[in-house]
Amino acid sequence: MSTPLPTTTLPVPPTPTSAVAEGPLNVAALAHGAEVALPEAPTPEAEAATLYTVQAGDTLLGIAMAFDVPMAALQLVNDLGTTTLIRVDQILEIPVGEGWAGASSFWVVHQVEAGETLGEIAALNGLSLVELLAANSGLDADRLAIGQVLVLPLRGPQDVLAKASTPAPTTAPEPEIAVLAESETAEQAADATLTAVPSTEAPLPAALPADVVGLSAEVFRLVNAQRAAYGLPPLAWSDTLARAAQRHADDCFARGWCSHTGSDGSTYKQRIIREGYDPVRWSECWAWYGSAERAVAMWMDEIPPNDPHRRTILNEALTEIGVAVVPGNGFGYYFIADFGTPR
Repeated sequence: MSTPLPTTTLPVPPTPTSAVAEGPLNVAALAHGAEVALPEAPTPEAEAATLYTVQAGDTLLGIAMAFDVPMAALQLVNDLGTTTLIRVDQILEIPVGEGWAGASSFWVVHQVEAGETLGEIAALNGLSLVELLAANSGLDADRLAIGQVLVLPLRGPQDVLAKASTPAPTTAPEPEIAVLAESETAEQAADATLTAVPSTEAPLPAALPADVVGLSAEVFRLVNAQRAAYGLPPLAWSDTLARAAQRHADDCFARGWCSHTGSDGSTYKQRIIREGYDPVRWSECWAWYGSAERAVAMWMDEIPPNDPHRRTILNEALTEIGVAVVPGNGFGYYFIADFGTPR
């Protein structure tokens, strides 16, 4: 039986304080047709760009990670507004250059609504005024307009999940599916395969739901909940590890099956190094399952000494994690979790 997963509250990284004053939205001026100066949203260098055709299984986050640009850059240059939804065969312009240097892939667009102040926008998204102003060059904290475009410098999937205000689409009842998962640490290599008999119920649709970022965030939360239950410190989110996990997840989807080995023969250590991660320790867990809860429960529901997933999650020497999720070719999702400790 799977051990019930405890709940926990994700740690909130400290944010710098700010002495910047804020002012209310000038709704009255707008209502009377007054001209309000709108600061320009940050834009990447227009002269350097390439085109990408969206493939089955792609997500805006995955594309942003692959091209090392924030989602906000893709939203702005492609007139996507605040949506992160994309469709197969859609052609996206990929901005490149120094305009977004240092930005996280999780940065997204926000449009100002009536009654909002800059301080409220920052607070609702777990940001400080200093962070919000730094990501929006030329922004006047005292002059906001309805519909004005801001860039939210979110730090990771938990921030994106917290920002989401629309409920996730409903899906068919989750079937019991074949489960394949593996894990290995730098100190001791081990593989495990668990198999459940598939049910006769219809499988989940292969199309990626809009809340896929939420699935990554849920794995992140559940893994840290397990560590908290054993008195261990939480793992920090790593964009680099998440980027490596996303590339491998996309590779698994493209070939229709998954393992630790990439289609190019790469190991997960090679993949995280290829993304620029310099590890002292490293590990990877992957699972083909119908929900984040069941994937993490399966990783933890192991009996020593055949417990590679459990040892990875509860490894005191590992300090960071990155997670990616893609459709599982007809059954649930591929969950890829890359762990590491940087030098």
